[in-house]
Amino acid sequence: MAHSQRNFLRAPVNDEILYLCDGYVLKGMCSNISEGGVLLSQLGKVPEQKEFSVLIPLIQYPEFSKIGPQKIISVERSSFDIEIIRAKVNVVRSFEGKSEVEKILIKNIGAQFVTLTGADKVLIVDFVNTFTKNLIHLLTLFESQSSKGANISYIRKIAELLGYDGGAKLPLLRQRVLHDYQSLESL
Repeated sequence: MAHSQRNFLRAPVNDEILYLCDGYVLKGMCSNISEGGVLLSQLGKVPEQKEFSVLIPLIQYPEFSKIGPQKIISVERSSFDIEIIRAKVNVVRSFEGKSEVEKILIKNIGAQFVTLTGADKVLIVDFVNTFTKNLIHLLTLFESQSSKGANISYIRKIAELLGYDGGAKLPLLRQRVLHDYQSLESL
């Protein structure tokens, strides 16, 4: 079965966002992002309007393959710079005819960018490219770990820095990373 390709590469974000809903600022999560749009989840309330404003934090990851393991082991996710993307999005999936309860039960909302500055678009493209390189680096570490018994704490630390549960069982962690890698460009 062939996968359809997306117009834009996407990368997992897994960070809290703020969004404007019916005059209130609420929290949600950004599951992933591409220069075309975002996948939002855990929204407290689904906005009535199809178009609404979002603030999305994007961690400015370094390329982990270019940094020594000792430095990575000592760094914390909170020490990376964060750029805030301010955009207006348009809900792609329709909620017409759904009750308020059904809207609450909807897990993910696909939204495309309506307004996005050129600078923010560049930030998103850079984020996705760097995250992709870091995922590939992490997968390479998983592969070499099985043959050479590479540093497991280093693998867990990189996974944690990228927003994964570094304490998960290694096969499960590898599976999640591989899944995200495979879904970078597939629909």
